[in-house]
Amino acid sequence: MAIITISRQFGAGGKTLGDRLAKRLGYRYVDEGMIQEVAAKAKVSPEGVAGFEGHAGGRLTRLLDKVVSRDFIDRLLAGQKGYLDERRYVALVREIIEQLYEEGQVIIIGRGGQFILAEKDKARHVLLVSDKESRARFLVETYQLSRTKAEEVIERADQRRRSFLGLFGRDPDDPSLYHMTVNTGRVSLDRAEELIINLIS
Repeated sequence: MAIITISRQFGAGGKTLGDRLAKRLGYRYVDEGMIQEVAAKAKVSPEGVAGFEGHAGGRLTRLLDKVVSRDFIDRLLAGQKGYLDERRYVALVREIIEQLYEEGQVIIIGRGGQFILAEKDKARHVLLVSDKESRARFLVETYQLSRTKAEEVIERADQRRRSFLGLFGRDPDDPSLYHMTVNTGRVSLDRAEELIINLIS
């Protein structure tokens, strides 16, 4: 009944590896779709998101814009009123991740799971890193991006990751947070998959 959290540098293969592990283990796979659940729980209207941007520096609004389109929020939450600030956002993410932990057998990609479940016995935390050259090559090969586009995406994603995980007040690349750190520039995804399977066995 282990829970696996995977924090990753963009292009290090986190989504690909998480999906492979979930299928192999029969676990639930949770990634950016969680933001939709947060928005629904908060009953965030477009006005509520705009209010958050005005009062809390706009970090969450920028995150929402990157992960879930404003049009999606408009359609999902039409006519509902809510309020969301950074504190409430983190609280809602914590609530969702702790519920997933209680349900068990889940792989959580990102969303600060390594912070929220840091003291949970059944949680295993993995960090995936890689050099920028290998990350760009992975994106080109996996998603058919141009080299220039891959490099641009990595830069933007790294900035978003730092901004989002900054909400938890800790360095996401601190190795002491994790049971295992894997450099996918040096270790294949096949080997990384086996290492993580062994970690939870």
